[in-house]
Parts: sequence; C-alpha cells; structure tokens
Amino acid sequence: MLTFCSASLSLLLVNCNGSGFELADTCFNDGGDPLFSYAWHLANCGQSGVSRNGGTSGVDLNLRATWSAGILGNGIKVRVSDDGLENTHEDLKSNFQTVALRSRDYSLSATPTPNASVWVAANAPPSNCPNANPALAAYDDHGTAVAGLIAAAGGNGVGSRGVAPKAQLAIANLLSCRVTESDAMLVDQATGTDFDILNMSWGVEQNKKPVIVTAYESQLHYAVTNYRSNKGAILVKAAGNSFYSECNDTAYDGLDNASTCIGNANFDGDNTNPYQIIVGALNAKGIAASYSSPGANLWISGFGGEFGYTNPAMVTTDRTGCGNGFSYTGASNTVPFENGSSPNTNCNYTATFNGTSSAAPTVSGVAALMLETNPNLTWRDVKYILAKTADPMDYVTTGSIAHPRATYVTIPTGYSWELPWKTNSAGFKFHNWYGFGKVNVDAAVAMAKNYTYPLGTYFESAWANFTGLNLAVPASSAVGETSSVTIAASSNQDVKIESVQIRLEVTSTDISDLAIELTSPSGMRSIVVNMHNSLRELDNYSNEIFLTNAFYQERSTGLWTLKVVSGGSAATITSWGLRFTGAK
Repeated sequence: MLTFCSASLSLLLVNCNGSGFELADTCFNDGGDPLFSYAWHLANCGQSGVSRNGGTSGVDLNLRATWSAGILGNGIKVRVSDDGLENTHEDLKSNFQTVALRSRDYSLSATPTPNASVWVAANAPPSNCPNANPALAAYDDHGTAVAGLIAAAGGNGVGSRGVAPKAQLAIANLLSCRVTESDAMLVDQATGTDFDILNMSWGVEQNKKPVIVTAYESQLHYAVTNYRSNKGAILVKAAGNSFYSECNDTAYDGLDNASTCIGNANFDGDNTNPYQIIVGALNAKGIAASYSSPGANLWISGFGGEFGYTNPAMVTTDRTGCGNGFSYTGASNTVPFENGSSPNTNCNYTATFNGTSSAAPTVSGVAALMLETNPNLTWRDVKYILAKTADPMDYVTTGSIAHPRATYVTIPTGYSWELPWKTNSAGFKFHNWYGFGKVNVDAAVAMAKNYTYPLGTYFESAWANFTGLNLAVPASSAVGETSSVTIAASSNQDVKIESVQIRLEVTSTDISDLAIELTSPSGMRSIVVNMHNSLRELDNYSNEIFLTNAFYQERSTGLWTLKVVSGGSAATITSWGLRFTGAK
C-alpha cells in the first residue's frame, strides 16, 4: 500500500523508498495540506476519500515534476467569472489580490467600475435570492469552490491546494442570486487587461438551438487579440453538464421513461466560437464523467469527478462555517464530511463538488503553470500545446458508440450514433467526449518551456456559403443526404486549420431527429450534432452555427462534405456554410 511521505514547504517531493522523486510514482506528499489525500485529481492512488469506491491509481493531472521544479503559477492573474468568491477564506485569502488585480461585482452595479471589494459571506440569504435555503446561507457558493481548484494556497497547514497554488485570484461576480443577468454583463466580465486567464464555469441548459451574443463573441475576439500585450488572454469555459438533459418537448410523449435526452456542448451559443478552451470532465477512473456534455467543440478534458457518494467528486474550498455553503450542519447523512464531521469540523471545505464547473478550473490552473514557465505563449500556443500533449482516455478506435438511451431511441441500421477516437491527417486524436484528451501538466509544461512557436500568423476566413439548395434527407435512413464543395488553394478559405465553424439552414419538423456530419478533404469525419438529441420538437435550423475542432492542423483546401442523416422525419438542406480559423 502506497503511503504519503512528509515534504518541506519548498515542495521538494520524494518517494517513500528514499530514492528521490520519480515520475512513475503515483502518489507524493502534500507538503503540509491536511486534505491533500482527498485530492485524487492531484495525486490519484486509487483512494476513495469520502466515497464508497476509489478511482484508478495514476489517473490524475500528472503535475509532480512541475511542482517539484517550483512552478506553482507565480504571478499569473486569474479572474473567476462566477457567483462571487469568499476572499477571506483561510485557503484563498493569501492569493486574492485587492490592488494588483481588480474584481468586478455586478451586485453593486450593472456596469461596475473595477472594484477591489467582492462578495463576502453573509449570515442569511437576502430577500432577492428566492432560491436560497431560508434556514441557512446556501447561496452563491459556486465561485469559492471553483477558485479553490485553481489556486487554493499550498503548504499552509489547512485544506488542500489548487493546481496553481501561487496564482493570483480575482472575481467577476456575474451569477450571484443578487444579480439580474444581462448581455452587457456577459461582455463586461471578459473586459479589462487585469487578467491573464478567465475561468468561466457556467453555461445554459443544452436543450435549445444555440443563441450567439454577437457583442460577447466580439469581446472574446478582442481579448485574445489584444490582452497580455497582444498575446491574448486564455479563456477557459466549461462544456456543460447536459449529457443527460431535459428534453425540449412540450409534454412527455412516451419516447423515453424519464423525458431526458442527450445534450450537446454546441447547443450553448457561448461555446461555438474559436477563442475559448472548452473543457469536458473526467471522473476518477479517467472516463468521461456521467454528466459531461459531448461535442465536437470540446478542446480538452480536466477532472470533474462524479457525485461524491458512490464515486469521488472534488475536494475544494467552501464558504466558511457550518451555516454556509455546500458543506453545512445536516447537509448529508451519506457523506459525513459535508456536515461537519472530521476532518472538516469547521465545514470550510466540500468533497462533493463536481461538474465541468470543476474540470474548467483544473485546466485554468494548468494554463497558469504554462504561462509561468513561458510568459511569451500566445492563446493559440496554449491551445496547441494542450492538444499536442493531451492523453487520449478510454482509447477505442474501432466500432461505434450506441445511444445511451437505446432502449427508447431507434438509430437507423448501419448508422453510428457517435464515433470512437479518430486521428486526423495532422496526427491529432479527437473524440467528441474528450476533445484531444486528458490534460497532462508535466508534458504541457515541458513543451511550453522549449516551445518553438510553429503556428504562423493567425487568420480568420470569410464565410464560404453554399445557398439555393433543395436536397431531400430521407426519413429514418442511414443513407442521408450530402452536399460537397471544394475549397480552392487560391481562395481566402485556404488555411492550416485551427477551428471550423459550420452554418446550417435545414427544414425539418423535428431537428432532434437529425445528425449533422462534416468530412474534410483528408477523409476525417466529425459528427457535429448527434442524432436523437435534446432539441426534441423544435423545427428548422435557421442559420445556426456550430464548431468542430476535429480537423485541427489539417489543410482546408479540397473537397468538404456535409451530411445530414435522419432517424425520424424527413428534412431538406437549403443552405450551409463553412468558416475557418488558422494560419495562412
């Protein structure tokens, strides 16, 4: 049985046989953080923590060599876009910056001046928080938990630690129950030159057609073009928790026994631009978490855990005291840790936090380590390195993946609901559940240190639009209908691809029946929208835009093929378009 060894606060890591730190070790010492042994995402020994079952030993962020080298996120500024942050928390206060890094509190003003004072825990929910538990201050807890996964302090004798335990924290209090959300706030939270990394652990229920806020997308473009002295801010966004989503139907119609459908990260319009790192969630066994939204727009997978009862969730900071937060007196009989039992007697931590809300901050922490190692990295460089060094998980390359609710949903014979891992012509492995795979810290940091900047000058093509079509998609048939176009080498769509957006106009009485595919000139196939999804009973795609990363680093020139397949009613393709980002 592996045991933890003591280590100095300088984070010199050693293994238990005294022979020195080795990359093959699955566990290492916490350096003075009493809850470190619960943090399986940092050092997975197969421990169960507060859960009935443990994970898979060795399946973690792989950051031992990075920490051992003293790379801890020093000086990197991270803004947490969320519902507030308890800046006085014992494991966060040393990393919260009130002067060097300003926060924004939208509960003070709809368009606030950057403000050094942020939301602080109250004793009871205010009257304008109707969803709060009236018996305790169980509201606005999320941001404190997210912040701890990024930058809880290390080696201070309390709690666990963040992935980047010396990064600087600030908050954009966008989602507090005190705040009336607006598009202006969405834009403003991504505004300002006082952050290197923006963590956005939020999204929408993925059972509607994507709605794109043009001003917000423009601001993200500005942030990656101009911030960090034109190297670009690193924008990290949660993919969503809608693998099982409420169906968008007017009434339960008997199609399945729970009126739940499969969502898609592309159904969140805030996830369909090329400027962000969209993050899926892994559990403690290294498999896509049960809730993690699939999508061709995923980039990377961090750790989100499961629910903490049967299988491990994430340990992180919680609002202080047993009358606040996720962890409070009487919170759970199943997980005593959550209601003030040892070693969480003051209820300052939670071990049941999960979701892509957890996965995104683990990746934000990784980005902080990369930027400390090499401050000259651009936003594109960070994305490239993460993709290049990612570890494919659950790596199966043949066969097909059945619809998870196959008992209630019929897929046309001969059609694959989802694809296994595919390798594109540039050598990048991709899967709609994992993006390019599990983030690998030591590999990413090592590459960042000696990075040779291969990407070239950034370019965004104009839309290539193909209109005036009248292509019939047969009902309940794997044959589907295709439309093919050629991108010429002399065109302004000729790039080395970093992302592909697809625009659709398709008429249908129920677009949830439809699968949308795109195949590149190399033959790489991407299912951009899965058949039998959560858009049940919605009609027609009307200039909806989706994103796929499956063709990363391929050339755009040659024959591209759109394919639409229906598992139900017939449809008609009337127009579609392609837009590429990348380098000339």
